[in-house]
Amino acid sequence: MATVRIDTISTLGMKEKWGTIIEVRRQAIVSGLTGNDWSTMYDVLDEVGVPTWGDYLDSGRGSHLALTDRVVKMIDKDKAEIDLLYEQFNDGGQRLFQETGVVLDRNVAGKMQASITQKRTNLYRENGAGDEALITVAHTYAVDDPDYAAQTITQTGEVDVSLPQRTFVIEGIKETGTPWNIAERLVGAVNDTTWLGRAEHTWMCTEVTWDFREGAYGGSPARYRMQFTFQHDSDTWDPSVVFIDDRTGRPPEDLVEDVGYKRIRYHREVNFVRELGFFVIGPSQGS
Repeated sequence: MATVRIDTISTLGMKEKWGTIIEVRRQAIVSGLTGNDWSTMYDVLDEVGVPTWGDYLDSGRGSHLALTDRVVKMIDKDKAEIDLLYEQFNDGGQRLFQETGVVLDRNVAGKMQASITQKRTNLYRENGAGDEALITVAHTYAVDDPDYAAQTITQTGEVDVSLPQRTFVIEGIKETGTPWNIAERLVGAVNDTTWLGRAEHTWMCTEVTWDFREGAYGGSPARYRMQFTFQHDSDTWDPSVVFIDDRTGRPPEDLVEDVGYKRIRYHREVNFVRELGFFVIGPSQGS
C-alpha cells in the first residue's frame, strides 16, 4: 500500500499581492507504488490522502484558495512527487458542484458589473418603491379657450428613465453529462424567489456557454467548463401592457390596476439555487 507525505518545509511556498494571498504551493510525496509504466501516475493522483482538484486550502484566511494544479513527477520506480498549486478559485476553474464545500454555505464566487440602462415607461413607483401607478399630467385651460374653457384635462404620459443594470457572471467546472439541458432550463428564465438580495422576477439568466474538459471515467461524470450570465432589472423582467384609448392614442387617466394596466408573468420562473446546484458568495439567495 502506498504512503503519502505532505508539506516538507523545503517545498512550501506562498505569494501575497496587494495584501491578499493569491498563491500557495505545497508538495506531496507518494511512495510504495507498484506500477511499471507511465499509467502509474494515474494511481498517484487517485491515492488516498493526496489533495484533489478543487479542495480548499483551509476554512480561514485561505478559504478563497482552491487546488487548481497537480503536477506529478516520478522520482524513482516506486516513488513520485506531486506539486500542488492553490490559487483564487474564482478565476475560472472553481467547482460548481452540488455540495456546499467548507466555505460556510456559499462557496462559489462570481463577477459583478453595474451600469445604467434607459427604459421608456408610462408606469412609475414613488421614489422607486411601492406599488406601480400610471404617470399623469394635468392642465387647466383659460376661461376664454375656444375648446376647453376653464376645464382641467388630465392625460397620461411617458418618460425615459435611467435604471441600474447589473450583470453577474459565474464561471467554473461543472460535473454533468448534459450541459445543454442545464442551458435549456436556465436561459430566458427569471428567479422565482429572492436571489442575490433582489426580489423575484428581477434576475434573468441571459446566457450559458460551455466547453468540454474531461470525459466520464470510473463512475465520475464528464466535466465541462461552464459560464452562466445573469442580468438584473430593478423594474422586473415582467412586460407591462396598458389599455389605449383609440380616440386619443393615450391610456385613460383613471385605469384600474390589473385591469386597465398590468404586468404579465411571461417568463419561465426558476429557483436558481436549486437549478445551479450551489450558492454564490454574496447577498441572500433563498433556498
